[in-house]
Amino acid sequence: MAQEQKSKVLLIEDDIFMGDLLLRALDRAGFEVVLAKTGGEGIKKFQEIKPQVILLDLLLPDENGLETLRKIRRSEGGPTVKVIVLSNLSRESNLEEARRLGALDYLVKVNFSLDEIIAKVRSVL
Repeated sequence: MAQEQKSKVLLIEDDIFMGDLLLRALDRAGFEVVLAKTGGEGIKKFQEIKPQVILLDLLLPDENGLETLRKIRRSEGGPTVKVIVLSNLSRESNLEEARRLGALDYLVKVNFSLDEIIAKVRSVL
């Protein structure tokens, strides 16, 4: 019998605690999750695993998450991947830039529970 294909989520998050929490919650919810801790690593893993959804933090150690998103959008499969920005930055300019780059949602971490984040991921699939 063919095993049902799990949706792949690429989590680009440098905060170890937050990354671990999200990874476990998404895994329990039935997603195949790959974690990247930098923008550069996120781009590399995006090209390797071709996820259906990217959860993207904006504050990354090597580059701004929006710059990472720009590079992903320019790579193969990048224009169509679904992206949800997950950040503590709530500045309007970041929100506008994320939308311009095709992010489907912009979640301010402190305002959303793990369950709500998972519901958002499910809603974009």
